[in-house]
Amino acid sequence: MDILATYATSVGYRPAPKILLVEGTSDVALFNGAAKLEFERTAVHLLGQELSIVAAGEGDAGGTHGVLQQLTTLRSLAKLCLGQNGKPRYRIVALFDNDRAGRDAVRAAHDFDKSILEYKDVFRLRPIMPTPVNIDAPAIQRAFEQENQPHKELDWELEDLLPQSFQTAFNEEHPSAQLKMVTNNGFVHRDYTRDGKARFHRYVREHALREDMAGVCDVLRSMRHYLNMR
Repeated sequence: MDILATYATSVGYRPAPKILLVEGTSDVALFNGAAKLEFERTAVHLLGQELSIVAAGEGDAGGTHGVLQQLTTLRSLAKLCLGQNGKPRYRIVALFDNDRAGRDAVRAAHDFDKSILEYKDVFRLRPIMPTPVNIDAPAIQRAFEQENQPHKELDWELEDLLPQSFQTAFNEEHPSAQLKMVTNNGFVHRDYTRDGKARFHRYVREHALREDMAGVCDVLRSMRHYLNMR
C-alpha cells in the first residue's frame, strides 16, 4: 500500500481513488444504506470500489473540525501518491451540512489553503444538487446559486432529504424528538435533539425503503458527477 492507503487504513478508512469526507458516522450510514437499497433494486453501484465515503470521526473527533483536519492531511498525502502518468492517484473532497458551522468550515478551508475551492474540493449540501454538463468550479457554482436561490438561507442536512411522509411518521412515534421545523419554498428543515437524531437514524435503519432514500441516492449521483465519475 502507498502512504495514503496505509494512513487511511490505520484510521479506519477504506482507501479508494475518490474519497468523500463527511461530518459523522450517521452520514456514512445514510449514504451506505441508500446505496445498498439502490443496488438491491437496480444492481447499480453508487459506491463500488472507486468511491469511499468516510466520517471524519465520532463525537468530538468528527464534525466540521474533524473534516478540515482529515481533508488537509489526506490532500497532503495524495500529493505524494502519483500514478505512472504523474497525476495523483487520489482525489479527496469534503461535504458539509449547509448550516453555520458548515459555511464557516468552507471559508476556513480556503483561508488555510488557498488551493481548496468550494464547488471543487469542498461542497455544502443544498436542497438541489445540480449536475451541469460543465463540471469546472465556476460552472458548478453558477448552477448551485441559480437553482438554490429561492431557499439560499435555509439550513440543510442529509436527514432533510427523507420525504415529509417519512418524517411525519417518525414524529408521530417520537413527538419529543424534534426541536424546530423551518419551511422555505416547499423545502423543510428539521432540527432534532441529540437523542432525537439518534432515534431518527435508528428509525431509518428499521423502516426506510428505497423510495424514502431516493434523495440521498440523488446526492450520491451528484457527488459522482462533480468527481467526474461515470
